[in-house]
Amino acid sequence: MLKNRKNKGGRPRNVPDGYTRETIKPIIDKAKEEAKKAVILMKEHYDIEDPRAEEALETAVEIMRTPVHNRDRLQAAKLILDFTKVKPIAKSEITVGKAEEFLSSLLDSDNDD
Repeated sequence: MLKNRKNKGGRPRNVPDGYTRETIKPIIDKAKEEAKKAVILMKEHYDIEDPRAEEALETAVEIMRTPVHNRDRLQAAKLILDFTKVKPIAKSEITVGKAEEFLSSLLDSDNDD
């Protein structure tokens, strides 16, 4: 059976590398305030009415504004873009063969008349 140690070593939970709980707290508080302001602006521009979506966006913006791992920040950025921007439509390339088939079908239909 393991005993709980009184003096646990290491970094506190939810504190990134290189920070202490006291140094990270003001950064997180500032990020939370900025996230709330950003979501208010997003609501105005992108018609976000679902409170769960608002909360998800607020959390994602907060993660982007805090010094966490780059992978987490990139995932948060992707989430925000998925909510706010339409993905680009894939361009369809028309080959010369298809264009020639199209023109010949037009000529054939014109000759039939």
